[in-house]
Amino acid sequence: MPTTTSPVLTEQQARHFRDLGYLRLPDAGLPQRLLDDVAEAVRARAARLPAGRAKVYRLYQHDRALMHRLVAHPALTGPLTALLGPNVVYVLNRHNQGSLNAPGAQEVRLHRDILQPTRGLLTAVVYFEDATVETGCTWIVPGSHCAPYVGVPQPDGGGTWMDEHPELADLADQAVPVPVPAGGVLLFDGTLFHTVGANTGGTTRTSAVLGYRSADELDAHPDLDRQVVVVGAQLYRGNDRPN
Repeated sequence: MPTTTSPVLTEQQARHFRDLGYLRLPDAGLPQRLLDDVAEAVRARAARLPAGRAKVYRLYQHDRALMHRLVAHPALTGPLTALLGPNVVYVLNRHNQGSLNAPGAQEVRLHRDILQPTRGLLTAVVYFEDATVETGCTWIVPGSHCAPYVGVPQPDGGGTWMDEHPELADLADQAVPVPVPAGGVLLFDGTLFHTVGANTGGTTRTSAVLGYRSADELDAHPDLDRQVVVVGAQLYRGNDRPN
């Protein structure tokens, strides 16, 4: 069942997110037992994958009861309603993954999570271990959600990688690290350029990467196989109905 909650961000925090494209919540208030349970599920599935930086997809489908406790928890949905409005859905076909960044992982490349704000996307990264510069915390380019939306010029697709678009080259050296302690959350706009950092430390950095958006009030037939309402309701407010 969808949860109901009230916004818990200050006006200044919400403005920071809209102006710079991200917001750091170092003490999000998620229960430790819930964090431990999800982290254990991520590590168990990641153990079956090749060593290094492992991504575990379809987290929600793998354990709906556990993951719904996380994605619909008021500690997350409170800030989300302040940024997305009273009706919020969790996206099943973007992110919905666990990430285990092991020592030595070097997969660093600035990118956007969506090509364009078709429906919008808010990315929420929940950290189960301290994300420091040494363990590969997320790097972001503040304000880059306002940069031009670039197309897909190359034959094999893509379009979200900054280094594939010369018109964005002057932003590449503007990335800054955003350390977040265990139990904290990083929220950022899906069109903000960001990357995972290189893990030069001696410990892993485990997280869950979640995607949210406002419920689409102009979609008369929402795809319920690819979204889950976590706050409010799925509503239709189009004016195409007969008088």
